[in-house]
Amino acid sequence: MSAFIGPIHYWLYSKIQIVNNREEFIYHKLSDVCGDTVDEIREQVWQTYGQPPLPNADLAELIEHGNIHGWLQRQINLAESREAAFIKEALDICGSTAKDLIIEAFLEHGKIIGEKAKDAKKYDTLTAKGIYVSLNDYYLNGMPCDQADMVIKSDNDNLVWKIGTCLQEPNWKRVSIEKNFMLELYQTWIKAFVGILNNDFSFRVVEGEHESSLTYEIYK
Repeated sequence: MSAFIGPIHYWLYSKIQIVNNREEFIYHKLSDVCGDTVDEIREQVWQTYGQPPLPNADLAELIEHGNIHGWLQRQINLAESREAAFIKEALDICGSTAKDLIIEAFLEHGKIIGEKAKDAKKYDTLTAKGIYVSLNDYYLNGMPCDQADMVIKSDNDNLVWKIGTCLQEPNWKRVSIEKNFMLELYQTWIKAFVGILNNDFSFRVVEGEHESSLTYEIYK
C-alpha cells in the first residue's frame, strides 16, 4: 500500500469502523439480558484483546504515518479479535439466550448497513455483480492486497465466488471461538445485507468439499 494516506486507506478504515460498530450493536443487544455482566465482559475483553474501538476522528489524526499498512492491519486484528472474544465470553456466561441475540444482532446490523449502501446509490444494484461490488465496500475481509476471494462465475443474475482463505480465522483462533459459529454469523450478516440492497436477490453458501474452500453465491 502507499506510504501516503489515500482513498483506499479511508475505504478500509470505514470497514474496520463497521466491525467496531457491530461490536457495540451486539453489546446493546445483550445488555437487556445480561445486565451489568455484559459491562464486565466487555471490560475484560478490552483489557485482554486491545483498546476500546477507535474514536470518531479523521483517519489522518489516528494513523501512524510512518507505518500505514501495519497500523491498518493491526486495527483489523484488534476489531475482529475483540468482537469474537466478546461473543465467546457472552456465550460462555449468558448461554443460549445470548446466542440467539447475537445471531439477531448480526441480522439486524447487516440490514442497517445494507440500507446505508442502498441509500448511497454508488453501484448498479440491479445486477449480481453490482451487489457484490457494493458488499465489498462494507464487508471487512482483510487488506486490499490480500485478495483471498476469487469470482468464478458472474452475470447479471448470478455471481459465485470462492473463499480461498478465511482471513478472519487467525483472529478467531486467537480467542478460541468456534470457527463454524463465526462463519454462520458472518454469513447471516451478508445475507441480510444482500436482501436489503435488492430483495430480488439472495445469498447462500455453496457447500464446498472443505471448510477452507467455501463458495458463496449471490443469485436471483
